[in-house]
Amino acid sequence: MAIDGIDGSGKSIFARRFSQALDADGLSAVLFHVDDFRRPVNWSRTDRAELDLYYDDYYDLPALDDCLRAFIGGQPSVDVALIDLSSGAAQPARRIDFAGVGVAIVEGVFVRRLATVGAAATVIVIETTPAEARRRLLSRDIAKGRSQAEIAHRIAARYFPAQDRYRAFTEGQPAAAVSIDNENPDMACLASLDQQRVPAVVQRALRRLFPGAATP
Repeated sequence: MAIDGIDGSGKSIFARRFSQALDADGLSAVLFHVDDFRRPVNWSRTDRAELDLYYDDYYDLPALDDCLRAFIGGQPSVDVALIDLSSGAAQPARRIDFAGVGVAIVEGVFVRRLATVGAAATVIVIETTPAEARRRLLSRDIAKGRSQAEIAHRIAARYFPAQDRYRAFTEGQPAAAVSIDNENPDMACLASLDQQRVPAVVQRALRRLFPGAATP
């Protein structure tokens, strides 16, 4: 399963809730976060645009693809190499165990750039307007100690332009099998669901999250 959506749309929160709903139905899941596969980047470089650094260099998508291939291939675990983002120093590897796990959920920006997602995943997209995503990004990053000016710069130079490039990349690909309207997290709803493309166990988990939702 792949959870897609723009920065600030609520992918991480939904992925955790979705994993819990699957578990309640007796199907264990392992969560992979794109944000756990980041690489050190020198944002002060002048030879390349900040957008290019963010879109092309910041996320180690090949390493994440390798982890997903290990899951698909039936391996019981995978060791993930870690790098300190400040110093660039290698850290002890982190082991992700998925022996006996039935579903892998990968969430984060640009998930449809992963070869494994294109080949094998059911995609759920979390829909939020840019204005609401901006509001959430400001709230989230202010809590991390960043200034409003710094956050506004990241949104303008990285997040939103990268999403424009990503949308161009995904043009021509099949639409997501599931769409969640998450403009108001307290009133999130199941906006669309392609029953022919979504496994029954996933449909049951979605009904658990959105009880009473009409079949789109």
